[in-house]
Amino acid sequence: MTDSHKKHITISEGATSFTKDYLGLPVIDRDGVKIGKVADLAVMMGEEFPWVSSVAVLVKIRVSLLGTAKFEAIIPWKAVNTVDDDRIVLKIAYSEIKPGKLEKGELLFKRHVMDQQIVDNDGRRLLLVNDVKLRAAGEALVLVGVEVGIKGLLYRLGAGRRLERVARMMNVKIMENIIMWDLVEQFDDQMKLIKLSISQEMLKDLMNL
Repeated sequence: MTDSHKKHITISEGATSFTKDYLGLPVIDRDGVKIGKVADLAVMMGEEFPWVSSVAVLVKIRVSLLGTAKFEAIIPWKAVNTVDDDRIVLKIAYSEIKPGKLEKGELLFKRHVMDQQIVDNDGRRLLLVNDVKLRAAGEALVLVGVEVGIKGLLYRLGAGRRLERVARMMNVKIMENIIMWDLVEQFDDQMKLIKLSISQEMLKDLMNL
């Protein structure tokens, strides 16, 4: 693929994407060697709108003439060179990639955020997180909200693209149901809860539910 076909990680200011758009993408090192696939994205918590800090990559290595093994590498986002619709290219070589662990304050979207229970400010259970919405800001990907609607759920079940094709044929737009991250008061991955700063009634008004 030539440079003219590549999208730098600054794809376009304000461009949005979801975690599902990255999961499973092949990861290529700086020498063009495929090292594995994206297993997850890590986010550095602590800001009003946290940013993607690392990519979790499932790396395949050959251990003998007959077999291979896999390990998970945590690669800093600053080591990502380009992002295509069909791959991620790194600035570093395969030899520089080692098994890693998350930094303090880092959480994984798929492992720690998706499927979490959302509760309102009174603790009433509302919805589950189906996906995470991101926005490009310079060379960063920023967490702007979580998807809680039928569209995100169907994508996770593998039926999202089929649904969109049918919707286009019928000239129907399937709306995203996004809860903005600045409405989150508390995130507890141990209790698997995301607590909002507003009531169930206020959320319904904001999302036109």
